[in-house]
Amino acid sequence: MNAITEIVNTIKSCPNVEATRSPYWLILDPRQNMSCDIYELAGQITGPFFSREDAQLHLESKRYRFSKRAKVFCHSGTYSYKYEQLWDEIESKKGKLR
Repeated sequence: MNAITEIVNTIKSCPNVEATRSPYWLILDPRQNMSCDIYELAGQITGPFFSREDAQLHLESKRYRFSKRAKVFCHSGTYSYKYEQLWDEIESKKGKLR
């Protein structure tokens, strides 16, 4: 199975969109950051994941890589036109694709 097919299948089976349009999930691991160094900021973000369950499983299985403050956070992909189109297409066919 290729990566795109896996993403589509995950989106199709995603049980919880958390009332967010075109959701995706990140693991955010905040550290004290007195300067806005882009590399430091990027190191505090892991993802994207296409279901909360996948993100939570990754966080739990790799907990040693994250601080105790790391959390799974849901974001909206509504400003990404192609990603929103993908969600809309999958949502409109959800019942037919299962």
